[in-house]
Amino acid sequence: MIEYSQKEVLHALSQLNKKSRKRVLVDQRSYLIGILAFKFHISEHRIAELTGYNRYTINYNKRLPVTLCKDSGYLSNVYVYAQKFPFDFSLIDTQRIHRDVKVELTIDRKTYRKLKAAGVAVGHKDVRTTIKLLIEKSMKIWDE
Repeated sequence: MIEYSQKEVLHALSQLNKKSRKRVLVDQRSYLIGILAFKFHISEHRIAELTGYNRYTINYNKRLPVTLCKDSGYLSNVYVYAQKFPFDFSLIDTQRIHRDVKVELTIDRKTYRKLKAAGVAVGHKDVRTTIKLLIEKSMKIWDE
């Protein structure tokens, strides 16, 4: 197995065209970002600081190698980097990437004001945080 450092991967990433949306470059960029995220366990925010990319770009790109790891087009686009920096993305648990589920909820004004007041009482600035806390507590009681 070839050993390589985080610094080497960052250097290779810095050599790529930052603004290009060509499939070949996006695939190469995503491969290198995926290595930083999954092999070296660097957070999206830290990768953004180190590379100058937007965090949303990092989030999108780190998912690509996991979802496209068996795609022949992707594999041919990243062949050089896959030889230089080998990493098996098929071992990454996809549930680890897709942790949260978004739920939309419509409530009346009276309930919203009550939730807002409850949030202020526990120090929340956002009603969504309060709703999540109440759901978690309710589920804990339900489990008992």
